[in-house]
Amino acid sequence: EKKGEGSMKKPCLEFILACACCAELAKYTEELAKDYPEVETKVYTAGKDTDYIEKYGALTKSLLVVNEEKAYRRLSRAVVKEAFEEALRRGEE
Repeated sequence: EKKGEGSMKKPCLEFILACACCAELAKYTEELAKDYPEVETKVYTAGKDTDYIEKYGALTKSLLVVNEEKAYRRLSRAVVKEAFEEALRRGEE
Protein backbone atom coordinates (compact mmCIF):
# COMPACT_ATOMS: atom_id res chain seq x y z
CA GLU A 1 0.00 0.00 0.00
CA LYS A 2 1.30 3.45 -0.91
CA LYS A 3 1.75 5.77 1.99
CA GLY A 4 -0.94 8.31 2.64
CA GLU A 5 -3.39 6.81 0.19
CA GLY A 6 -6.64 5.11 1.01
CA SER A 7 -8.14 2.63 -1.42
CA MET A 8 -10.45 5.36 -2.76
CA LYS A 9 -8.62 8.03 -4.65
CA LYS A 10 -10.58 11.20 -5.25
CA PRO A 11 -11.22 11.72 -8.96
CA CYS A 12 -9.11 14.59 -10.22
CA LEU A 13 -8.67 16.63 -13.34
CA GLU A 14 -5.69 18.80 -14.20
CA PHE A 15 -5.64 21.36 -16.99
CA ILE A 16 -2.25 22.73 -17.96
CA LEU A 17 -2.69 25.91 -19.95
CA ALA A 18 0.37 26.28 -22.17
CA CYS A 19 -0.87 28.43 -25.03
CA ALA A 20 -3.07 31.51 -25.13
CA CYS A 21 -5.50 29.87 -27.55
CA CYS A 22 -6.67 27.54 -24.77
CA ALA A 23 -7.37 30.27 -22.20
CA GLU A 24 -11.08 30.04 -22.98
CA LEU A 25 -11.03 26.30 -22.30
CA ALA A 26 -9.19 26.80 -19.01
CA LYS A 27 -11.97 29.19 -17.96
CA TYR A 28 -14.58 26.67 -19.12
CA THR A 29 -12.83 23.96 -17.06
CA GLU A 30 -13.07 26.14 -13.96
CA GLU A 31 -16.76 26.81 -14.62
CA LEU A 32 -17.56 23.13 -15.20
CA ALA A 33 -15.70 22.22 -12.01
CA LYS A 34 -18.55 23.87 -10.08
CA ASP A 35 -20.90 21.25 -11.53
CA TYR A 36 -18.55 18.43 -10.49
CA PRO A 37 -17.69 19.21 -6.86
CA GLU A 38 -16.54 15.62 -6.31
CA VAL A 39 -13.76 16.02 -8.91
CA GLU A 40 -10.68 17.79 -7.60
CA THR A 41 -9.86 20.26 -10.37
CA LYS A 42 -6.63 22.16 -10.86
CA VAL A 43 -5.83 24.60 -13.64
CA TYR A 44 -2.16 25.40 -14.08
CA THR A 45 -0.74 28.16 -16.26
CA ALA A 46 2.61 27.46 -17.92
CA GLY A 47 5.16 30.10 -17.04
CA LYS A 48 3.29 30.95 -13.84
CA ASP A 49 2.70 27.63 -12.08
CA THR A 50 5.48 25.09 -11.77
CA ASP A 51 4.05 22.26 -9.63
CA TYR A 52 2.93 20.28 -12.68
CA ILE A 53 6.40 20.19 -14.28
CA GLU A 54 7.68 17.46 -11.99
CA LYS A 55 4.75 15.24 -13.02
CA TYR A 56 4.34 16.07 -16.70
CA GLY A 57 7.46 17.95 -17.76
CA ALA A 58 7.64 21.39 -19.34
CA LEU A 59 4.83 21.67 -21.85
CA THR A 60 4.50 23.79 -24.96
CA LYS A 61 0.96 22.60 -25.73
CA SER A 62 -1.97 22.58 -23.35
CA LEU A 63 -2.81 19.29 -21.72
CA LEU A 64 -5.77 17.89 -19.83
CA VAL A 65 -5.06 14.98 -17.48
CA VAL A 66 -7.68 12.78 -15.85
CA ASN A 67 -6.84 11.06 -12.55
CA GLU A 68 -3.13 11.49 -13.30
CA GLU A 69 -3.28 8.72 -15.91
CA LYS A 70 -5.22 9.66 -19.02
CA ALA A 71 -4.12 12.65 -21.07
CA TYR A 72 -6.03 14.62 -23.68
CA ARG A 73 -4.04 16.76 -26.09
CA ARG A 74 -6.70 17.68 -28.63
CA LEU A 75 -8.84 19.96 -26.55
CA SER A 76 -12.33 21.33 -27.04
CA ARG A 77 -15.33 22.09 -24.83
CA ALA A 78 -16.73 18.62 -25.56
CA VAL A 79 -13.43 17.00 -24.59
CA VAL A 80 -13.32 18.93 -21.31
CA LYS A 81 -16.84 17.80 -20.45
CA GLU A 82 -15.99 14.21 -21.40
CA ALA A 83 -12.89 14.39 -19.19
CA PHE A 84 -15.01 15.29 -16.14
CA GLU A 85 -17.31 12.33 -16.84
CA GLU A 86 -14.27 10.10 -17.30
CA ALA A 87 -12.80 11.28 -13.99
CA LEU A 88 -16.03 10.34 -12.21
CA ARG A 89 -16.22 6.92 -13.88
CA ARG A 90 -12.61 6.10 -13.07
CA GLY A 91 -13.09 7.33 -9.53
CA GLU A 92 -15.86 4.76 -9.06
CA GLU A 93 -13.84 1.78 -10.28
